[in-house]
Amino acid sequence: MFNKMIPLLPPNGNRDLTCDLKGDFKNSVRVEKFRIGEKAVYIPAGFSWKYLLKEDILSVRKCKWLIRSENGVAPWAMEAPALRLAHAGGETILELEKEKNAQKALALINRP
Repeated sequence: MFNKMIPLLPPNGNRDLTCDLKGDFKNSVRVEKFRIGEKAVYIPAGFSWKYLLKEDILSVRKCKWLIRSENGVAPWAMEAPALRLAHAGGETILELEKEKNAQKALALINRP
């Protein structure tokens, strides 16, 4: 159902990784709404997935993002962990909800 893979960055050279990534996607580890495999990080994009190859990631930094409720009676906000992935096309932020999931994702991304 959700098997369309869209590269987050334009592909380098003439390599076609779609067939290689389907197996990686099936064996990937789910961390909240994201999936992290041996070759790539998969980000949901509607009814498809965007992927960022691990070899294209220049650096990973932990940061925070703000979860807000726009409830008119009692608005609230709280900080949640996030991972900032720097790559040649800019940055991609993985917004997570729990600190233990941020640690797990960081370990999976930095794993050789």
